[in-house]
Amino acid sequence: MNPTPLEIKRDARDGLTISWRDGSTSQIGTELLRRECPCASCKEQRGDTSHSKPLTTKKRGLAVIQNTLDEQLDLQEIWAVGQYALGMRWGDGHDSGIYPFSLLFELGKKS
Repeated sequence: MNPTPLEIKRDARDGLTISWRDGSTSQIGTELLRRECPCASCKEQRGDTSHSKPLTTKKRGLAVIQNTLDEQLDLQEIWAVGQYALGMRWGDGHDSGIYPFSLLFELGKKS
């Protein structure tokens, strides 16, 4: 089954409310959306090395925090990516994650 949304509503602080063609509704919070960002760099930060570059530089031992948690969780904009996904821009400028509708449907089950 390919889940198809009928309506998607964005709230910068609360996340997304999605009405699905099957009659169900999902409310997905910004924290879950950001934590499950499907972009390669976020996957790598979560320990998924399937998208790692073959030749990587030595990892830094010093973590530099450039944005606050509030900025990271501020969902500023969403847009359609074809007929299968959403793009999202966060308050810290991050916008490389493409969220397929199937992922959003599964995240709605976790909320």
